[in-house]
Amino acid sequence: MRRFVSLVSLVGGLGVVVVGCGAGGGADPAASADAVNGAPGAAGTGAASGTSGAANDGAGSGANGTDGTATDPTSCAITATETATPLATATVDGEQILTVDAHAMSQTSWAEKGNEAVVLEVLRSGQRVGHLVLHQGQDPFTYAMHVGALTKGDALTVRVSPLTATKAQKSACLVKVSLDAPSVAMAEGIANAPIVKWPTQKSFDDLPILLGWSKAGKSYQLTYTNENGGTTALCGGGAVGMRSEIARWGRGLDMEGVWAYGGAGRFERCTGVIPPTAGVPRMDSKHPILYYGDGHNRVFESRGGYGNDCGTGSDKTPNGDLDGWNKNNPGSDLANDDPFTIVLRPVPVDMDAIGVAQQGGRREGIVDTYAPWLYRLVDSELAREGKIDNTNTFVMTRYLFVDVYAKDVGGSGDETCGPIALTPSITHVTGGFRLRAIAKNGTVSKGPQMTLDYFGGGGNGVKRIAVPLAAGVTAKDISQIVFDAYDDDGIYFLGIGDAFVPEPAGSNGATLDYVNKGKKAANVYVDDGNSGCVAGKNTKDGVAYPCVGSLFTLTL
Repeated sequence: MRRFVSLVSLVGGLGVVVVGCGAGGGADPAASADAVNGAPGAAGTGAASGTSGAANDGAGSGANGTDGTATDPTSCAITATETATPLATATVDGEQILTVDAHAMSQTSWAEKGNEAVVLEVLRSGQRVGHLVLHQGQDPFTYAMHVGALTKGDALTVRVSPLTATKAQKSACLVKVSLDAPSVAMAEGIANAPIVKWPTQKSFDDLPILLGWSKAGKSYQLTYTNENGGTTALCGGGAVGMRSEIARWGRGLDMEGVWAYGGAGRFERCTGVIPPTAGVPRMDSKHPILYYGDGHNRVFESRGGYGNDCGTGSDKTPNGDLDGWNKNNPGSDLANDDPFTIVLRPVPVDMDAIGVAQQGGRREGIVDTYAPWLYRLVDSELAREGKIDNTNTFVMTRYLFVDVYAKDVGGSGDETCGPIALTPSITHVTGGFRLRAIAKNGTVSKGPQMTLDYFGGGGNGVKRIAVPLAAGVTAKDISQIVFDAYDDDGIYFLGIGDAFVPEPAGSNGATLDYVNKGKKAANVYVDDGNSGCVAGKNTKDGVAYPCVGSLFTLTL
């Protein structure tokens, strides 16, 4: 059977994000495996399913699937139960990464309510350090979490948490465990990595499961399995609202910048971005402690923000009351957190290594590169929550995800949502462009009309687009991409980047079936009226682009 590597270790005990840093502890995430386990395509998650584990340093050869058969219990180095068991002992002083090759003893499914996952709790001297969510069920997988600064001789223990899904067997097999200092390349990223505290009622919902780190920007970005509030809630909720989420952002998952430690620092609080001050947020050494703030997955400095300072609108409190947060809150002191929180300590992955610092619109690439299995979790979560109806929103295998490079994208609005209370000006859509995927048999799959409002970057850069595919169309069928500029809105279409369809692999994982990999150039000026064209060329920034009329077909 094949192993899966979780690049997110955010899930561990939910205080422990499954960051899958490739393999052994302390491995540089940029060189970690692209762990994957497939699952039945989920709606619009956008990212890729694992690849062959690029640049593994020995930790988990990245795999596109597993036979789903659990390892024989006799091969378990540790069998975790509800009773705390010795896990690992620090051999050096300083920041450490805990890496665990593990699987659940029973087959769990992120798509099944009450059987989502086994959750492990890691403790030091009887005190909670964090959680690991075994989101890949019985499929072998490498989970990891940063555990903070330890003193040589500090002992960690592990037990199955009461947060484990009710239908799951309260047991897990730990095949291999390591506790190591981070690599030199990742030491700064680990030393400043956030600790995330999420409501126990959301242990398998909108989970912050992947942490990206930019050394260049000295900042972190969290990726979540979904977003109950935000665009989804504002645009109608359910499958209707999710349609807008995917159309606008090119994904069913959510991404939020949360923390920057350079200069004066930046705390991306639910009420607005502010510099950190004493106690805001709370700190554990250099680690900010971030709490769930609102339905947009924005954060706060305690449990007291949700339903209060973070707002009370439908987009802010889509979960209703949360025990210990805005209801039955005994006080938001740190000492009162344990009964109401799952603690995630994701090991960060390197965003700079894939160019996110230079191309912000490419940030979904951290999922494609480090955690393609996340597409499956998103798909499964949307199905579990009734957000896939195969009319407005589809399973993940019905989406082609494409990175589009362009300049001078204009227009405004959104054809899937509006008007809405917070943006009453968005009542219709005008301008911008649309992508169409053409199959070899001529079948056309139409993407959303994308405008400046959601393209970002002032209309210049790269944008992830999700194209709903016609029934029966697969990645291997797609032969052309058509870029169609609307309403005399001249756009410089530079080309496409990665384009793929997620496919299920294993019990809860995914792989990416690529239509195109790497940048494929177009470098043309697309405009209904050929405005500004002289002798068939339109010049921008010293480059003369051929004028091709209202649309351009890129053959793959």
